[in-house]
Amino acid sequence: MHNLKAGIYIHIPFCHAKCIYCDFYSVADRNDEIPEFVDLICTEIDLFFTKNEAPWHFDTIFFGGGTPSLLEASSIEKIISTLNKYLDLSNIEEFTVETNPGEIEYNRLKDFLSIGVNRLSLGFQSFDDNLLSFLGRLHSSKDCIKTYENARKAGFGNINADLIFDIPGQTIERWKQDLKTLVELEPEHISTYSLTVEKQTNLFKLVQAGRVTMPSETLDISMYTHSLDFLKQKKYLQYEISNHSKEDYTCKHNLHYWKNDPYISFGPSAHSYDMNKRWWNINNLTQYSKSIKNNELPIQNEELLTDKDHFNELIFNGLRMQSGVKIENLEKYYNDSITDYIDLNMKKWDGLNYENGFFFLDDNARLLADEIASDLFI
Repeated sequence: MHNLKAGIYIHIPFCHAKCIYCDFYSVADRNDEIPEFVDLICTEIDLFFTKNEAPWHFDTIFFGGGTPSLLEASSIEKIISTLNKYLDLSNIEEFTVETNPGEIEYNRLKDFLSIGVNRLSLGFQSFDDNLLSFLGRLHSSKDCIKTYENARKAGFGNINADLIFDIPGQTIERWKQDLKTLVELEPEHISTYSLTVEKQTNLFKLVQAGRVTMPSETLDISMYTHSLDFLKQKKYLQYEISNHSKEDYTCKHNLHYWKNDPYISFGPSAHSYDMNKRWWNINNLTQYSKSIKNNELPIQNEELLTDKDHFNELIFNGLRMQSGVKIENLEKYYNDSITDYIDLNMKKWDGLNYENGFFFLDDNARLLADEIASDLFI
């Protein structure tokens, strides 16, 4: 067994409604297909492991979507049982399920806990009902509080909550209030995302048509820097651009992505990485189903990674983290002097630092992480 740690991701594409900003693959109003879909996921797992090995130490499972909490606990358990046929899951430290406020009852939360789910990720997004309505969310601020309280009552001791800033119509005062309200609940983990306009979304169409105007970059930066200062003051460590946690509550699963650890994923549109190549599934539920019923893996494409690809991904993902990039890992994929590379780029970019074997950005420079990373690519 390889001693590399790895994660498992399961994509559940079902939603009650599509949010205007979401570019993840999902389908609305097809929840009657969930039982058949669970069987398809199990068959995909069987098909994958008859042809492939995954010789790693799996320590995280993440059910994302979509809205995976639409599944009953018995359905999640069925998927885990199928994985158990091929993998040793006895060392799973973190088992996350995403859920939306107002869409999961107390009893289902209890059921999730009983089958081993030990972390919830709650998509609050805002405590302002007008902003929630604009985003296409179906829940209210009261639903946020009630779902959170039910999760605590059910016994969950590790909860993440998502908030979005830079929403049209959102003021800095409203953002400050959202953060204050959330921190008073005391979740173990907080994710704060700037609203981005992705192609293929309804938000993109509204912006293109001139019906919605996005807030200024100045306001975006003000909201971001306030969240850094406020959450730090409240003892939440920012360990990645958008993620803050209390001590010992970082998201282990997402760290696999940012550290370029291997991960295996199942479901439509799911991406996987095995240290040598990356592959991704068909992002269409009908075509996904058709492939599996033909006993074919639903892979849309794959990409063999070069040393250059590995190097650039380590830079791109690593500079998003407070800890930065381990130089020892970069050296494996760099043929010239890594010291010269570091010196050259530290002269070029203020806020880029090298210390104790790590290449990292300070808080202010992390605002430009993607731009700086792109410039550092080889």
